[in-house]
Amino acid sequence: MRKQYLKLLSTIFTCCLVLCARQGVAADTAAVTDLGKRVAALTREVQLLEDQNAIEILQRTYGFYMDKALWTQAADLFTVDGTLEIGPSGVFTGKARVRDYLLSLGQEGPQEGRLIDQMQLQPVIHIAADGNSAKGRWRSLVMAGQHQGQAWWGSVIYENEYRNEGGVWKIAKLHGYNILYSDYAKGWAESAVASIGPEQPLAPDLPPSTGHHSYPEKFFVPFHYQNPVTGTSVDMDTATPELSPVEPDELGQTLSDLDTRLERLNDVQSIERLQHAYGYYLDKQQWDTLANLVAEDGTIEIAQRGVYAGKKRVRDNLDLYGEQGVHNGVLHNHIQLQPVIHIGTDGKTAHARARALSMLGTYGGAGVWGASVYENEYVKESGIWKFKHDHLYTTMFTTYNEGWAAAPRAAPGVNKDNPPDLPPSVVYEAFPKTHIPPFHYPHPVTGVEVRAP
Repeated sequence: MRKQYLKLLSTIFTCCLVLCARQGVAADTAAVTDLGKRVAALTREVQLLEDQNAIEILQRTYGFYMDKALWTQAADLFTVDGTLEIGPSGVFTGKARVRDYLLSLGQEGPQEGRLIDQMQLQPVIHIAADGNSAKGRWRSLVMAGQHQGQAWWGSVIYENEYRNEGGVWKIAKLHGYNILYSDYAKGWAESAVASIGPEQPLAPDLPPSTGHHSYPEKFFVPFHYQNPVTGTSVDMDTATPELSPVEPDELGQTLSDLDTRLERLNDVQSIERLQHAYGYYLDKQQWDTLANLVAEDGTIEIAQRGVYAGKKRVRDNLDLYGEQGVHNGVLHNHIQLQPVIHIGTDGKTAHARARALSMLGTYGGAGVWGASVYENEYVKESGIWKFKHDHLYTTMFTTYNEGWAAAPRAAPGVNKDNPPDLPPSVVYEAFPKTHIPPFHYPHPVTGVEVRAP
């Protein structure tokens, strides 16, 4: 996407040169009309980039709502006539029936002892030329289970459709193909089922739209798009709309607006890169380098360890996670996933909700799984984005051998030898207890603040 930004910005610059060259002289009608067409085409390209960002936010938010069994909020992401089809369960038609299906999965809202993390990953999105519909392929990695019961790995491929209604993107069709569900203790080499869910599933409105097989049986999930190198067509029934040139007296303002919109899109990418870099530095315990990602007055709050305020104190906090540098026999992977980023109206502040999947351990010792959610703040200083508040909420922390259903561990607390400057800003308990890290943004369709039921 960065190359697209540079290409578009170059076009804006060229257009501006043409405008400047024509100031104070008689307008060449053909040239001005051509410029208006180029700006109109540029506007459409920028809109498509914004639409892709909105669809990614929509689907990733669906995952965050599903994690906490926010069934009503998840159903409200659908169009009124939207459909849902998961595995062999059949098709549920209409927003109300989507909610009925979700409610059949269990009590609404987070429940003690229940884990249903559903990571939304690997998007391939194509937006129709008219900007009114889109299709997306996604992967979901599922960590599910019941405390002191059974734990599951799950793998799902989505082939979804989306609709733009009045400038708001919604899910028109959610179709999840269950690739694998496997008992955690046995692993996928010894255990596989078609799906997990209630013993008496809700009857669908329609039978499954396709034959469905899960591992170990072979099954190919059809792609909505062709090979991006050998073929260019995408399965969409829309023609490219005819664009009207931007009027000459609107060119200046339109170019200015496009410049701002592109800057905001670039800001989103910059923050995503910043968060990814944070994860890579964390992997290899590069504490000095990681601390330099933080503003001078920035803070860090990991799990229930409390708040460390200021860059120097952020660096002190990092010593809690081991000695700086790369060490033999130490695994410290922190995979950064599923970012939902919003830029402030001033263009200098931002918030992001994201997910971390942690793989920790020492060779010959204990291995650990961790699942967490970030609600972070960022600040732009001299054109560079930095962390303002790095706040990680622990969902689950458990040993590799026993898994999340059998042997959960409490979130780390305050360290007396390296105490924080402030106590934890939010007090909670990790799995098997439950909590909802507060959302920095309202529901992307209804605009309503999201709270626990």
